[in-house]
Amino acid sequence: MEALIIFLPFISFLAVGLLGRWLGDKLSAIITSVTGVLSFLLSLSVLPHALHQPFVIKLYDFLPFVSFGLYFDALSSLTTALVTFVATLIFIYSIGYMHNLFGQWTFKFYSYLSLFLFAMLVIVLSDNLLGIFFGWEGVGLASYLLIGYFHTQKKASNASLEAFVMNRVGDWLFIFGIISAFYLFGSISLTDIFGKVSQVNASLLGFSALLLFGGAVGKSGQIPLHTWLPNAMAGPTPVSALLHAATMVAAGVYMVARLYPVFEHAPQSLKVIALVGGITSLFAALAATSHTDMKKIIAFSTMSQLGLMYLALGVGDKAGAMFHLTTHAFFKALLFLSAGSVISAFHHEVYDIYQAGGLKKYMPITYTSFIVGALALSGIFPLSGFFSKDRIIGSAYESGTIWGILASVVSLLTAYYIFREAFVMFHGEKRYEHEPQESPGVMTYPMIVLSLMAIGSGLAEGWYGKALGSEKGLHLDVAISSVLIGIAGIAIAYLVYAKGIIDHTKAYKALKPIADTFREQFYTEKLYHKIIAFGYLSLSRGVYIIMEWRFIDGAVNKTYQMAQFIGNSLRIFQNGKINYYNFVIYVGFTIILLLIISWR
Repeated sequence: MEALIIFLPFISFLAVGLLGRWLGDKLSAIITSVTGVLSFLLSLSVLPHALHQPFVIKLYDFLPFVSFGLYFDALSSLTTALVTFVATLIFIYSIGYMHNLFGQWTFKFYSYLSLFLFAMLVIVLSDNLLGIFFGWEGVGLASYLLIGYFHTQKKASNASLEAFVMNRVGDWLFIFGIISAFYLFGSISLTDIFGKVSQVNASLLGFSALLLFGGAVGKSGQIPLHTWLPNAMAGPTPVSALLHAATMVAAGVYMVARLYPVFEHAPQSLKVIALVGGITSLFAALAATSHTDMKKIIAFSTMSQLGLMYLALGVGDKAGAMFHLTTHAFFKALLFLSAGSVISAFHHEVYDIYQAGGLKKYMPITYTSFIVGALALSGIFPLSGFFSKDRIIGSAYESGTIWGILASVVSLLTAYYIFREAFVMFHGEKRYEHEPQESPGVMTYPMIVLSLMAIGSGLAEGWYGKALGSEKGLHLDVAISSVLIGIAGIAIAYLVYAKGIIDHTKAYKALKPIADTFREQFYTEKLYHKIIAFGYLSLSRGVYIIMEWRFIDGAVNKTYQMAQFIGNSLRIFQNGKINYYNFVIYVGFTIILLLIISWR
C-alpha cells in the first residue's frame, strides 16, 4: 500500500500520456489532481508509523549490491506529505490557469506534472543513493519538458535548455559523489552509509560530501550554477510554483538533510555549504530588488531563501532548514499562484509589475493571498515565516556574528523587494484600460488553503523539531529584532512605492549603475552566456574547421590521389584495343606454359 504513494503519480503519467488524446484535456487534468490527492492521503496514513519507528519497504533487487526500496522515517514521511499536498493544490489551480489552452493537447502538460511528482517522491523516499539519482534525473527531465512547454517561444525553449545543461554540471558532480560514496562504504544503501560513516577516512569523506553537495548546488540554483533558475520562469506559472515550492529546487536542500550524517562527519564540508548558502542568499536578494518581472522577483526570492536553508544546514541546524523549507513551500507557492492569478487576469500578456497597478479593488482574493504570502516571507509575527526564519537567524548568530548579520540583512531586503512588488501591482497607478476580473474558484480555493497554511503552519515548529530530534527554543531578542527588520523593509517599500515620498524613477536614474548590476545578477549571466558559452562554441567551431581542413579534407585528398595513381597505372591494361588484349593473353599463356614445363 505504501508503494502506491509514488506509483499513483507514475500510473497517472502513463495513463494521461498514452490515452490523453482520447481522455481529453479536462479529464486528464482531473486524473492528475485525483492521483495527487490519493498520494497525499496515503502519505498521511503512513506518517504516524514512520514517526514512531522508521521502516524500509524493498521493491526490487537490481544487482547484488543494489536493491531499490522505500525508506520511511520522520524526515522522508513529513517531506512526502508536504510535496504531495502542495503539488496537488498546484495541479488543481492549473485547471483554471491552463483552461484557455484546453483542446490543444494540454494533456501532455498534466502528464509531465505527474512525472514531476513521481520523480520528486522517488528522491524523497529512496533508500539508496542510486534511487535518489534516478529521481534526481527524473525531475531534471520533467523540468526540461515543463519549462519549455511553450516550445514555440524562443525564450521558453532557451530557458529549458539552459536549465537542462546547467543541471547536468551539478549532476556530474553528484554522480562522482555517489561513486566515491560506494568506494568509501562499499554500499550505496542509506542505512549502511549511516552505520559506517564514523569508520571511514575523514578527508575522503569530506571530498565525497562536497561532490554530493555539488549536485545540490545545481538543483537549487545556488552560486555558481544559478542563472537557470530565474530564467525558468518562462514556463507556465503552475510550473514555476511547482519548481520553487516543494519540488526540484527543494530537492537539493532535502538531499543534504537526508545525508546529513555524512556531512556532520566532514565538518569542513559544512563550512563550504554555509559559505555558498550565505553568499547566494545575499546575491539573490540584491538581484530581486531591481527586477520588475513579477515571477522573476519571486524566483530570486526562492534562490535567496534556499541560501538561508543551506546556511542553516552549514551551521548545524538541519531541523531549522527543513522547517523553513516546509513553511517556505506554503507561502512561496501562494506567492507564485497569486502572481499567476494576476497574469491570468491580463490574458497572459502582462508580466511586468509596472504594467499592472491598482488591482486591489478588482482582485481582492488575489490581493489578500499575495499580502499573506509576503508577510510570511518577511517573517512577520505570527505568520509561519516568523517561526522558521527566526530559528535560522538565531542559529546563524549562534554560529557567528557575521552569519547573523548577513541573515538579518537578507531579511531586510526580502521584506523590501516583496512588498515593492505588492505595492506596485495592487496599490500603484492603474496602467490599463479594461477591468480585470478575479480568478475563478478552481484557482482561488488553492490560494485560500495555502494562505491558511502560510498563517498557521509556524505553530508546528516545536512538534516538527521534536519529530526530527532537534527541539530549539525561541530567541526572544532575535525574534523582536527580526520582526522590526521586516517592518522596516516593508516601511521603506511603502514610503517609496505606495506613498511616493521618494520618486523611484529618479532614484533609479541616480543609482543606475548599482541597480543595473543587481538586475544583471552582477553580470554573471552575461559572463556565462557571452564569454564562457560563446567562447566555448567559438573554440569548438575553430577546432572543427581545423580538423576538417587538416585531417578530414587531407584524408579525402590523399584517398583521391591514391585512387588516381592506381587508375592511371591500370589504364594501360584497359585501352579498348582487341589486338592488344590478344597479345597480352598470348604472353600470359606463354609465361604460364613455361612455368609448368620448368616445374616438371
